[in-house]
Amino acid sequence: PPRSTLFPYTTLSRSDYPYVWGGSSPSTSFDCSGYLSWVLNQCGWDVGRLGAQGLYNYCTPTSSPQPGDLVFFVGTYDTPGVSHCGLYVGDGWMLHCGDPISYANLNSSYWQSHFYAYGRLP
Repeated sequence: PPRSTLFPYTTLSRSDYPYVWGGSSPSTSFDCSGYLSWVLNQCGWDVGRLGAQGLYNYCTPTSSPQPGDLVFFVGTYDTPGVSHCGLYVGDGWMLHCGDPISYANLNSSYWQSHFYAYGRLP
């Protein structure tokens, strides 16, 4: 599916979707990878429920991100490998399931210190 199919789901950035560990649907709310897995499944990718590392493994790394690519981070909590992910929306911003689902500036010192890679969906 084209990456542009992801963008209607950016309207979920509302305070009524707080961060919930393991959440993966509007009825349970979301964590970062649950949100992206749900969006991808709604848009025609068949990924099931992947964690952040699984989403990274599903993508092809890219050094020239485009809107609709995914962005990955390490060290955001104590776990090996990729620990957080978001949807790159362009101009140095991502949409991710923080608390709540919201936009974040990738140029902030926090995200820069944890940045791992951008990934392109197949």
